[in-house]
Parts: sequence; structure tokens; C-alpha cells
Amino acid sequence: MLSKSKFILGQQCNKSFWFDINNIEPTNPPDEGSLERLNAGNEVGEISKDLFPGGIEIPYLPGDQKKMFELTKECISQGATSIYEASFIFDDIFVRVDLMNKTEKGWDIYEVKSSTRIRSYHEYDASIQWHVLKELNMFEINDVFVVTLNNEFSKKKIIDPIKFFNIDSVLNIVQSNHQEVKQKIIELKSIAASSEEPPIDIGPHCKKPHGCVYMDKCWPNNMNDINSVFRFYRMNLKKKISLYNQGIDTFEKMNDIDSLTPTQKNQIEAFREATPIIKKQEIKKFTDKIIYPISFFDFETFTDAVPLYYGQRPHMQMPFQYSLHIQDNENQTLKINENHFEFIANPDEDPRRVIAESMIQKLPKKGSIMAYNESFEKSCIKNLAEYCPDLAEDLLALNERFVDLIEPFRGGGYYDTEFRGSFSIKKVLPAICSSNKELDYKKLEISNGGLASSSYKGLRNRSNEDAQKTLEDLYQYCRLDTYAMYAIYQRIIQI
Repeated sequence: MLSKSKFILGQQCNKSFWFDINNIEPTNPPDEGSLERLNAGNEVGEISKDLFPGGIEIPYLPGDQKKMFELTKECISQGATSIYEASFIFDDIFVRVDLMNKTEKGWDIYEVKSSTRIRSYHEYDASIQWHVLKELNMFEINDVFVVTLNNEFSKKKIIDPIKFFNIDSVLNIVQSNHQEVKQKIIELKSIAASSEEPPIDIGPHCKKPHGCVYMDKCWPNNMNDINSVFRFYRMNLKKKISLYNQGIDTFEKMNDIDSLTPTQKNQIEAFREATPIIKKQEIKKFTDKIIYPISFFDFETFTDAVPLYYGQRPHMQMPFQYSLHIQDNENQTLKINENHFEFIANPDEDPRRVIAESMIQKLPKKGSIMAYNESFEKSCIKNLAEYCPDLAEDLLALNERFVDLIEPFRGGGYYDTEFRGSFSIKKVLPAICSSNKELDYKKLEISNGGLASSSYKGLRNRSNEDAQKTLEDLYQYCRLDTYAMYAIYQRIIQI
């Protein structure tokens, strides 16, 4: 049976659809971010029911779509005016409608999303539903809407669903999509019935609108090698694929060097010379800015699609943890637990005021504050200042002192082939501090920001005993982030 989600998958890629319909094991399963988005969708779905309170919900019965359809028909025949997760089948196509509401002119149907804007695949979500309902011809359809989050909504005491959501009609779009949807259904049913894997070339569709869980089945084995054209820094994906399709899959095969950016040229030169590209003047531009004491600083944040706290907006970055290493002077040598301060807020309370107060107390009153990609930390501090106006002057003064450790790398001062076209701290650190085994994210239980966020949110409403191990893992991860900055900075000072 063709479901709405399978139809959308087929819209993106016929081959991925064929793998899925044949229950092929994913080679690139969803990451923490994907699971977080799924949870966010469930939370938003619950809130959306308040748009039409008192409705009847059709339960999800795995493997029994026909029963779900029967329950929906019963609700309609018995006079229900609002239905949640109404379920329908036509021509072996199964869809669930997030919300249905009856008006004098007929039924309005609503596709609810946890994003803050409508994307094209949302319109196709609505289009496949409209197609099934139109062909069933069980009732009059008045209008079709996509419901998204209002990113300007700020929570007060309660969430008013009318203000929380943006509701936009897509009736004209789904009507214009109808013929395309019918043709795609025919195509997908033919693919599903075939024993042959469809021949589809790699392309931007492999990553948008969703990352494919079968990437390793189609993409070249050498795509992550240091000399792969897929590792070119900030090269458009279409251009990378164009090079690949011309048989230019490695740096050695590149002839048109002049069209590359300075960083991309550095990549090729570093590979050819088998040595890092170092431009001391570019590095010195950065180091000349530094004023001791240096505060190596890093936030961890979480987001909620449905705000929990006063003044919180949908998907707003909420800092809950920081790590701070302080180097008082250029002669001071730090170990990972020396001159270090760290903080994690209570996961069952709004973290903003307590983390703001702790930062103001612990950060030195002078000197450089060093971050890696400083715009993130500065944006978080700006939001804290808005929430804590009495602390705003002190908080915003911190933003005047930030320096960005990514600058000497992204600015062309240092490139190592082991960066593999990325200047993230997790690529830079092992390349230039390879001898220090203490600086290894792979040894950590929590090894990335997405996992830190989901782990922290998972602590909500858990006992202290259950939480202790997770808290220690969070401390270790954030602590390594700031100590890694210290180690990287010492290395470029040596250079």
C-alpha cells in the first residue's frame, strides 16, 4: 500500500523509494537531529488539535489501515465535525489527514508541520491527501491548508493556537498539482512492482529536502577521501556532481585550477605538497587581536518546537550549559580540568536567568572571549539580554570582546588536508593536535551538539540518580570543546 510518506519519498528519489518499499536496510540511518524533528512534529500535532477542540481522534492501528478507514467513515456518518488523523484509502493509497473540520461549505483539511515556513514537499503532502479525498468523493472539500509555526510567537502564560500557528490555503496549488500527482502514483506503483532497482544518478536530490538513508549505496566510495572533489570547501553540490560525471573525481584530475576559490586552491596545493599550507601573516592578523586573559567559551543549547517557557519562541536556541577555560597569560599552561568553570541548568526549569547570572560571575571582566564560530555564542547572549533586561548591559558588553578561532583557518592562514574541506572544530582539532590523545571526541558518550541537546532534554522529569551519568557525559563533552580551543590556539601560537 502506498502511504503519504512513501509518496513524498518517491517524489524525492525513485531509487530510495524502491529500497524502502523492498525493506532494504538503510546504510545511513537517521541521526539525532532527524529523531528530534520527529518528536517535534508529534508535539506540534498535539497542540494543533486545540485549533478545533473536542474533535475525535482516529487511533493508529499498525498494519490495519482498513480498520482506520472504517472508523473514520463511522465518525463522519455519526455527525462528527472535527476529526484528528482521519484515515482514508483509495486505489491502494493510504493517507492520514492531520486535522479535518466541517464548515457550511464542506470539509477543510489541514496538514500540520513543525517548521516555520511552507516548503514544496509540504504542498505535495497536501496534494496526495486532496487527490485521495477527491477521488473517494465521500464529501465536499471546501479548502486545503498547510499549518506552520509562527516564528514571531512568544509564549506568555498559555499557548494560543491561533497565534501560535500560521495557516495558509494551498487549494490552488494542490489543484494544479493533481495531474502530476496522478502520474507520479502510476510511476511509483510500477516501480514498486518491479524486481529491478531503478537507475538513478546521484544529485542534489540525495540531500534535499531530506538526507537519503541509502547514500552509501549510490555515492562513490572515495567521496570522503582527502582528495575527493566532494570535499571541496563551499563548492556548489551541482558543480561537484558535474565534475564527478565528467570523470573528475579527485584533485589529481583537476585541470581548471584558476576557477577555484583561494581555499579550494589551498586544498589542492596542500594535497600535492603533502604538507599544510601556512600563511603566517594571516595567522598573525588574528593573534594580534588577542588580549589576555583569554576566556575559551562554549554554549550548548536546546530548542523546542512548542515553547515551554515565558518569552520562548518556536525553535529558539536556549543555552542550558557552558564551559569556560581561562588562560591568564601566554606563559600559563592549562590541563583539561585546570582553571576551568562549567555550568548546567536544571533541566526542569527555564535555564536563561541562571546561566546568564553564572556567566557574568565567572567570566573575567577583561580580556578576549574566544569561541569557535562566534556568531552562535553572540546570538545566544543577545537573546539572554532580551530575556534579562536588568543584566543586558553586562551581557552585551561580553559580545564586544569576542574573537573567533575559526578565523585563521577560514581566512586562509592554515589548511591541512586532514580538514577534508571543513573548518569545524572536530576536523581541525585532530589534524593539528594529533599527538594529544586527550583531545578525542570519539571516546565520549556524547560527542556532538545534537546528542548533547537531546540528552539534556531527555533529563526532564527524571530522577537525580538516573540523570547523574548523563550530566557527567554532558560536562565531559562541553569541557572538551573549550579545552580543544585552548589546544588549537596554542598550536597556532607555536606556528
